[in-house]
Amino acid sequence: MNFLPQRKGRGLIINITSLIDVMFLLLIFFMVSSTFKNQPAINLVLPRAATATETPTTPAVLYLTSSGDIYLNEEHVSAEELPGLLRKLQADTGEDSIVLRADQKAEHGDVVALIDIVKKSGFSRVSISARPAAP
Repeated sequence: MNFLPQRKGRGLIINITSLIDVMFLLLIFFMVSSTFKNQPAINLVLPRAATATETPTTPAVLYLTSSGDIYLNEEHVSAEELPGLLRKLQADTGEDSIVLRADQKAEHGDVVALIDIVKKSGFSRVSISARPAAP
């Protein structure tokens, strides 16, 4: 026994236009408020310097952490294999400058030894990274 008449045509219509508008607004908000900054995976605290200036980018960046670990372009390398990698990099790119980013707690002797290795590998200019001094 079916007492209800059958409905013909469309049933319930849900208008989702306003939901789509809200989703697009949220998408735009998150795209505008997000920062897409390239952050290296190596945690360093660069020392501050009043005369720190921006240098042009070079093909190679050498990192020295406070624990003495060495990274060449974000790849962990040992002190023994570093000269060979630097010579190969210098031959491939033809650049004679490199950027050294050493942690402020890195030992002075390690920094000097690293600069010595870089100079012996064929690089003539070594830029040392620092943060600008706080106002």
